[in-house]
Amino acid sequence: MENTRALFLTIDFGSNSNKYLISLYKDQKLYIIKKGSVIHRIKKEQNIEDYEKKLAILFNQITYSITSLKKKYNTDKFITLAVGTEFYRHTQTITPRVIELNKKYLNTVNTNFLVLTQEEESYYSSKVIDFFFREYIAIDLGGGSTEITVKHGNKHARFLYPFGCLSETNEYTFTKDFLDYYSNLQNELDLILMGGSFISTLLSIENIKTEKIFFHILETAIIENFYNSIINLKDNELIIRYPALIGREKSIKKALDFATYLLRKIKKEKVIISLLTLLEGLTIYLIELNKLELSKIDFIQDS
Repeated sequence: MENTRALFLTIDFGSNSNKYLISLYKDQKLYIIKKGSVIHRIKKEQNIEDYEKKLAILFNQITYSITSLKKKYNTDKFITLAVGTEFYRHTQTITPRVIELNKKYLNTVNTNFLVLTQEEESYYSSKVIDFFFREYIAIDLGGGSTEITVKHGNKHARFLYPFGCLSETNEYTFTKDFLDYYSNLQNELDLILMGGSFISTLLSIENIKTEKIFFHILETAIIENFYNSIINLKDNELIIRYPALIGREKSIKKALDFATYLLRKIKKEKVIISLLTLLEGLTIYLIELNKLELSKIDFIQDS
């Protein structure tokens, strides 16, 4: 197994978007090669025809990339996993049809589909943060759910909420159990924000030209100022000014309203935005499942 050269594909089917990651494992290192996503808003819009069009576009990207990368890197294994999160945990009229479509396209890349519980989602997401941080608080905000993980000592405390950036509520008192737990912590822990909304915010604020740094520090005051600057913008004004927010015209405001609420409560002056997500956590899980050693995560240098 020491000379294993494997191509990994992980896919995250969410309430607001579908995302994929293609990575290469060799010499006990994982190299990020390609990431892609499409925003579909199936939870909100319930538009199955539009959903399938966007799914076809996404899988055209995936199949083309997989075919070329297998040849380029002469891999001897292709290891895959696709998961569904909050949207798939609650049966709606449209859910079976969406799952049927997902499986149809997943068959083209020989990939199984698994619906995660919220605790499993938190577990897999935290795997990638565990790789880089000894202790932390990670707030993972999706379209339909939020997972807050606190790693303190050797234990993980998980706070799971059926709330996401597509939720209607403006009332966040449901986080009281987390805030009470936080108030009793003895040590200062790094606070990490995970999810597409926070990555898009980072790209809008910093105008980052490269994503080859996994973690970026932002002052909470800058995040709050950015939120205040966009809250009254119309959708077309928002995306003209900040192209990274295309498709997130409404969800970004909810995401940042929630984030600024929590940041005020816990009085953190700086936060860390993670470009690593559930996708990398799932890949680490697959590496462990295949009994491979992992010493480093990096970007491919010759791609």
